[in-house]
Amino acid sequence: MMDTLKLCVSCKACRHECPTGVDMAKMKIEVLAARAATHGLSVRDRLVGYLPRYLDLASRFAPIANWRNRSPLLRTLFETLAGISAKRALPAFRSDTFRSDAEVLGAPDGREVVLFADTFNRGYERENLDAAIEVLVAGGYRVHLPKPSDGGRPPCCGRTFLS
Repeated sequence: MMDTLKLCVSCKACRHECPTGVDMAKMKIEVLAARAATHGLSVRDRLVGYLPRYLDLASRFAPIANWRNRSPLLRTLFETLAGISAKRALPAFRSDTFRSDAEVLGAPDGREVVLFADTFNRGYERENLDAAIEVLVAGGYRVHLPKPSDGGRPPCCGRTFLS
């Protein structure tokens, strides 16, 4: 069962395609949660799941953090220790991650909208967030960017733990 569930990308197409409405994505999450409760998290699970916690640190040292992609030895080591295929490059950390000092952008009288800067867009594809803010502000919206109340890590949706 685990080998089958590893192939699931949680797209939920099965729920719509299956005549009985089997939701493999939900089943995958439940099986993985039960497995983690019994056996704990693997190194791979921790590396992926806790990405939001170490993303800012890795971004500060992006050239060093990205050595894994350039070194056959490190690729093999990651595959052996964490189960992350040596054949695939990981997304490259970048030093220019999305950070905004402003909590609100745009016209004070604009329609209010909240833009959630998730881990992947914040850390790997900040252009998506920059473009979204530009379009929303140009459209007359007042854009709110959620900030942590304690000044710590940016808010997280938890999606990395579903991987």
